[in-house]
Amino acid sequence: MKIFLINPVTSNRIKVLRVERCQQKLISVLGNWTPITLLEIAAALKQSGFSNITIIDGQSENLTFSELVRRVTQEIPDMVVIQATVPTLADDILFSSLLKKVQPDITTVLIGMPATTLSDELLNEQAVDYVVLGEPQDTISELAEYYLNQNTGLSEILGLGYKDKERAIINKRRPVSKTYDYTIFPDRSLIDNKKYRLSLTGKPFTVIKTSRGCDFSCSFCTSQAYYGLGWKSRSPENIVQEISKVNCEQGIDNFLFLADTFNGNSEFVKELTTLIIASGLDIQWISNSRLDLVSEENVSLMKKSGCILVSLGIETYAEEILKKNKKYLKTKQIDKGIGIFKKYKILTYGYFIFGLEGETRKTILKTIKRAICSKLDFAIFYSLTPYPGTEYYKVYNDKNWVNYFHGISDIVVYKHLSRLEIKIYRYIALFLFYLHPRRLFKLLRCILFGKLI
Repeated sequence: MKIFLINPVTSNRIKVLRVERCQQKLISVLGNWTPITLLEIAAALKQSGFSNITIIDGQSENLTFSELVRRVTQEIPDMVVIQATVPTLADDILFSSLLKKVQPDITTVLIGMPATTLSDELLNEQAVDYVVLGEPQDTISELAEYYLNQNTGLSEILGLGYKDKERAIINKRRPVSKTYDYTIFPDRSLIDNKKYRLSLTGKPFTVIKTSRGCDFSCSFCTSQAYYGLGWKSRSPENIVQEISKVNCEQGIDNFLFLADTFNGNSEFVKELTTLIIASGLDIQWISNSRLDLVSEENVSLMKKSGCILVSLGIETYAEEILKKNKKYLKTKQIDKGIGIFKKYKILTYGYFIFGLEGETRKTILKTIKRAICSKLDFAIFYSLTPYPGTEYYKVYNDKNWVNYFHGISDIVVYKHLSRLEIKIYRYIALFLFYLHPRRLFKLLRCILFGKLI
């Protein structure tokens, strides 16, 4: 059985970050990430006995839309798994349609956030045979086994959405696993790892998944929709084993620790960073942190273990808005946390959202002022994107999917605050923040030279 795992491109050549539930336009500071989900699927398939597996990351290979279609159809695969996102959904469905036009018998499977939160709608599309809800590797593996052996029925495959006489059937989600340790590591042999470079260093890097989910329930976040309730981690030992394997076999020493909340458990951070230090691994890594969970002891260990940057979801400096949106964060905690990272010379990247419930011109201007005066090194200012799977989607269920690029949509509107105003404030905030010479220098160096450190 020939199986293709595809990270597709868009018809207008807009580059998109398609990793887990991330679905935004690529920006220089972020860089292009390793398609970790596809690597996990490949490993699970190989563990189940499948060997004819191909990964095509159309974006890293700089393929056009038509080139990608031609590349896939020339190989005549039996199954194609497509990493879809909400803002690229029209193109992802078109891609699937063109594959079936050339090869009608091909089996198409969509994974990602839209497959999880818009499963019924996607199964109404002729070009979509299956969708997978949540993390897809085990479900894809079982689906492939079904096609090969027919030992089990489709109704028994957890996390799968399929059609029965044109009727959409959505099976139960897979239960939350008690352990997330890999028994087989993501298969990086199927991609050219040198094509993925960390913008901060200009060096090859890869994604290491450290934990999934979050113990918090912010009203604008898709974490629970994709991963389910609660924070779940791999063991520090399993993570360090993977880092060591990648470092030894691929020569990679730059990593992105992928997590919804890297520091969701203080003891986990302490154990992981201590183990990295004890292992003698000479690496550099980036991740995120929740500011009310920051401790100086752990930040010190993060620095010693190679951390060079953390991204911080601040959202707003208006505490009443944070509370209303179930992000129970205090402004004192924000400033204190940033200060601790600054003390240990770890770069900080602040994320802000304009247009959350309770937002006014006054609260936006307050956030802009506080952000400018903060010790942040980088920042990005988003407009609220009401993704399917969030509380906001129930109010703003716009079906113009191309308008759902993370943070730059213009869907949300209030009587006292127009879409245009929110958009203008985003640009003003970005301009004023990077007017500071130190910040502007760092940003330009990343953009022009592809590295900062």
